[in-house]
Amino acid sequence: QGIDPTRTRPLTTSSDTPAIDELAHLIDWPGFWNQTHDDEQWIAYPLIPKSRTVSLFAPAKAGKSTILLAVIAAACTQQQPLNNAHTAQQAVSILYLDYEMSHADLYERLTMLGYGAHTDLSRLHYALLPSLPPLDTPEGGQHLLTLAQQLNVDAVVVDTIGRAVQGEENSADTIRAFYRNTAQQLKANGIAVLRTDHSGKDAEKGQRGSSAKNDDVDIVYRLTRTSTGVNLTRTHSR
Repeated sequence: QGIDPTRTRPLTTSSDTPAIDELAHLIDWPGFWNQTHDDEQWIAYPLIPKSRTVSLFAPAKAGKSTILLAVIAAACTQQQPLNNAHTAQQAVSILYLDYEMSHADLYERLTMLGYGAHTDLSRLHYALLPSLPPLDTPEGGQHLLTLAQQLNVDAVVVDTIGRAVQGEENSADTIRAFYRNTAQQLKANGIAVLRTDHSGKDAEKGQRGSSAKNDDVDIVYRLTRTSTGVNLTRTHSR
C-alpha cells in the first residue's frame, strides 16, 4: 500500500529515523487537488468502504461472524457480497484476524456458504487465533501494519476487539490506544479496518462499554437477528 502519494517528499533520509513528514502526514497540495476524491468506493459493499474504519456490533449469537465471513469471502473471490447490485465488486485482498473460532468452526461456516477445496481463497488471508502482540500497544500496531503491507491487503478485519487488546475492552483508554497504535496507522496507509464487538444488554443502546467505541470509527453498524434473517443498521457515520 505504501504512503499516500499526495504527501510531500521526505524531509530526512536516515534509514533508521522516520521522515518528519511521514510522521506529520503533511499534504502535498498539487497532488491533493489532482487526486480523485470519491466517497463511494467500496472494498466490500455494504460493510467496508475504502480506507475507512468501521465497527460492527451485535448481541451474542446473532450471527455477525457468519454474515461478516460471507461478505468477506465473496469480496475476496470477486462475487457480489450479499448478492447486492449496488456496485461492481473489484478484486480485493483482506486480512482477517479471527480470535474466536476453531478450524472446525471455520470449515463448517465456509462449507455452509458454498466454499470448498475448489474455491480460490488466496486473496483471503485468514489468521486463526493469531498470536500478535496486543493491538492497543505500539508493538502490536507495528506488527499488524507490517503484516498487512507484506500481504498487500486492502482491509484488515479484527474479530473481536475484546480479544485483540490487553486493556479493559470496555474502557475508553483501551479503544483510544487501539485507534492510535493500530487503526490510525493502517488508515494512514490506505488500509481499511473493520472491528467487531458485542452489544450491551439492550442492543438498541449500542456497543458494550464506553461511548468512545463510536468515536474512533467512520461508520458503526448494528446487526440484529430477525424472524427472517438479520437486519443491518447504520447507527453512526461521518
